[in-house]
Amino acid sequence: MSRGRGGRRRIAFIIGSADVGGAEHLVLTLLRTLPPDQFDCSVICPSGPLVARYAEVASSVETLGTVAGRDFLNPAVIVRMALLLRRWAVDVVDTSLYLSDVGGILAAKLARVPRIVSHIHGYNFDVTTERGWLRMRRQCWSWSYRGIYALADRLIAVSDAVKDDLVQRRGIRVPPGKIAVVHHTLSLEQLSVVPTAGDLEKARVSYGLGGDAVVVASIANLFPLKGHRYLLEALPAAIRSIPRLRCLIVGDGPARAELEALVDRLALRDHVMFTGVLDDVRRNAVVACSRAIVLPSVSEGLGLVLLEAMAASKPVVATDIGGVRELVIDQISGILVPPRDSDALASALVRILSDERWAEQLGRAGKRRFDEAFSRDEMVNRLRSVYEGTL
Repeated sequence: MSRGRGGRRRIAFIIGSADVGGAEHLVLTLLRTLPPDQFDCSVICPSGPLVARYAEVASSVETLGTVAGRDFLNPAVIVRMALLLRRWAVDVVDTSLYLSDVGGILAAKLARVPRIVSHIHGYNFDVTTERGWLRMRRQCWSWSYRGIYALADRLIAVSDAVKDDLVQRRGIRVPPGKIAVVHHTLSLEQLSVVPTAGDLEKARVSYGLGGDAVVVASIANLFPLKGHRYLLEALPAAIRSIPRLRCLIVGDGPARAELEALVDRLALRDHVMFTGVLDDVRRNAVVACSRAIVLPSVSEGLGLVLLEAMAASKPVVATDIGGVRELVIDQISGILVPPRDSDALASALVRILSDERWAEQLGRAGKRRFDEAFSRDEMVNRLRSVYEGTL
């Protein structure tokens, strides 16, 4: 089997989104972290804000000129991807996100790529806020979508919880021996972006944070499954105990208008700020300004923002779901609460914000856990074993 330039393995990452999100950032982390003397990495993705950042570290980036992930099911797009894979003489295809899993795996088969790997980031189609026929349709997808993975050589689950879901859920089940669990981490570039005192001051001025503000932040795309509504519903009770509480909602998405309307109904305009999507410097400045990071999701494969908080020695309040419990040790490095429980979330916020000394202790414990359990070397070694093992 041929290798890439200088004897490196040629890997093509295929992902159906280049927006700012967990799976998209994970691909960027892999591009930044896989040793360039061993791997020659390319990317196939739609247009989006992360394309330029992919291009900084990948040897080739090909965009499909659209932001619609469903276009990866278009036969013409699949053929185009197959031709690219043949031209690049790819050794391994690594797909992410379901629609691009389908299109990418089919394209890899057409191109006769030696081996195919799919990254599984969460519970695709399993948890939904939809009702009626739309809910039934999604459940049907949930029962059957894993059939495409029969064509992949290996699957990489981002957590043990995601692996268990693949093995146990109704419908087509995936053999456990086909799944490797890789707990991902942050790249050196992410960890090296340390906000200066000037960056912190700009963040405080931009978001109206007075010197006495007690700040929490939630950093996630604004989708219903991220559970922002439960955080907003928890704030009135928390504010009664901590009047100086300010909450920054970092990210954007289709639920923003609904969430802003909820802020108005709950009379939270003086306490909540929507920042939109932030670059790494401003995002890390928000983390640094915050007393705690909150992730109120109702479905989560891993929760990369929790790793960001742990690396920055910030305690977290998160829902006890999916891979979250594999990152956060309850009462040791953060507080875990049941999903969709605003009262429990409010109590956790009051507790962690009322005891600054304990909050700092939780943050230090989270940093130790990040350093000990989520090393870059371990991630690279496990990925290498998956890529090389399939070859």
